[in-house]
Amino acid sequence: MKIILHIDLDSFYASVEEKRNPELKGKAVVVCVFSGRTADSGAVATANYAARELGITAGIPISQAKELGKDKAIYIPTDIPYYKEVSDRIMDILREYSEKFEQRSVDEAYLGVSDIGSFEGAKKIAEKIKQEIFEKEGITCSVGIGHNKLIAKMAGKVKKPDGLTLIKPEEVKPFLNPLPVKKLFGIGPKSLEFFEKAGIKTIEDLAKTDVNVLTKQFGEKKGKEIWEKANGIDEDEVQGIEKQQISKLGTLKEDTNDLKPISEKVDEFAEGLKIKIIREAVKFKTVSIIAILTNLDTQTRSKTLDSFTDSIDVVRVEAKKLFQEFLGKNPDKKLRRCGIRVSGFDRDQKAESKQQKTLFSFGK
Repeated sequence: MKIILHIDLDSFYASVEEKRNPELKGKAVVVCVFSGRTADSGAVATANYAARELGITAGIPISQAKELGKDKAIYIPTDIPYYKEVSDRIMDILREYSEKFEQRSVDEAYLGVSDIGSFEGAKKIAEKIKQEIFEKEGITCSVGIGHNKLIAKMAGKVKKPDGLTLIKPEEVKPFLNPLPVKKLFGIGPKSLEFFEKAGIKTIEDLAKTDVNVLTKQFGEKKGKEIWEKANGIDEDEVQGIEKQQISKLGTLKEDTNDLKPISEKVDEFAEGLKIKIIREAVKFKTVSIIAILTNLDTQTRSKTLDSFTDSIDVVRVEAKKLFQEFLGKNPDKKLRRCGIRVSGFDRDQKAESKQQKTLFSFGK
């Protein structure tokens, strides 16, 4: 029996901003991508639920959002490096619950938890995940549980924010059938135009449509895929995509171009990175630094080593050298946040180490 969790961080950008600035709590928060051409040019990246009640949604122009929100909403520019920093920490939390982990975006992931053996057990795991994310990051998430990725994702949309919905296999049809066809994941505007002309209003209508009608309209592959989704069929597995890099980032106590506090931060990051390296059982060949400036511009510098290593001391030494070189060449630039990263993994060694890890537990 396949059991899959879909985790969706609620209005993620806005939630992170609320956590960073508690004064925003309870207010309508709109996070925007400002183009810079005018004060109101650009688009909404996300809006919290208070802002959505005003009619403000992701993707609309900032000028329209300001017209809808008037003086009731607060408009904040995106801070992508910071959101990524928070996202990385949350994704690390999720990785601890299953080796079958697939991150889909900065605020969304799937977990394969079939080895738990029951949907009731999966629900308990989901509750633990929600609690841990909230306790450590102050952010809520909505979790959907199903026997495939499609149902898990759609279940997660039922109760938001901070929801948890379980749809067992025998509940799939009663769950899907009454929903408007536009609620089926993956259905776009062009498909909806055809459904409207064909009188297909609900997912049940679509499920009962002759698959040949759909393949004729959308092509063999897509037509069959649409019919299968309407019938709750999805054979896509949780991919378990391997990480290409491991990093630790954080905010400095104050903006600085002084190497001393940055080096102290490197030492702090190194301890956290060491845990990740052991857990992932990797050796790496590239050490990088991440410098996020006061204007939020992100710059990186890297050093490729002569051979693979898993030594955290090597990371400390090389990262401090890279920061010293960066600051020396950019004396007028101050850092707001910084980070360290390792990449260029030895995959053969990782596979061997993973096997050893299962045979001989750490700390014996």
